[in-house]
Amino acid sequence: MDWTRLGVTGAALAAAVAASYPVLAKETVTIAVPTFLSGPAAGPFGVPARNGAEMVVDAINAGALPKPYNTKGFAGATVEALFVDENGGNTKQVTEYRNLVQKRAVDAVIGYISSGSCAALTPVAEELKTLTVFTICGTPRIFEDSHASTSSGP
Repeated sequence: MDWTRLGVTGAALAAAVAASYPVLAKETVTIAVPTFLSGPAAGPFGVPARNGAEMVVDAINAGALPKPYNTKGFAGATVEALFVDENGGNTKQVTEYRNLVQKRAVDAVIGYISSGSCAALTPVAEELKTLTVFTICGTPRIFEDSHASTSSGP
């Protein structure tokens, strides 16, 4: 197992959540992890992403990441991963994202493989002001569209 790569991923995950949420007051930090769990992209992309996320979460909860991230959880709060199938199209993903944030009150969303999902979800994530890390996406459109919509001149 490449603990350096796992440690970097875990450190990034820990830093992102810790910087955005008061985890000291929580017993559990819930992170939604959307990835392809069914359909043709599940085998090459989704299932390995889920397996990697499970390894990172287990390592964080056990305090098994390399120093200085080798304390259990996020400031003692247990990390819970909630896996969601990204298969089904953009409308389904937007609906699922809103449910995760508004009804299930996840603390962060880390995942998404499809460039279409990322493009559809970017404005929703900004609207709901939820920490969202797009892990793959494969499109710069999420940055270009955002920049174009916020520019004030020709």
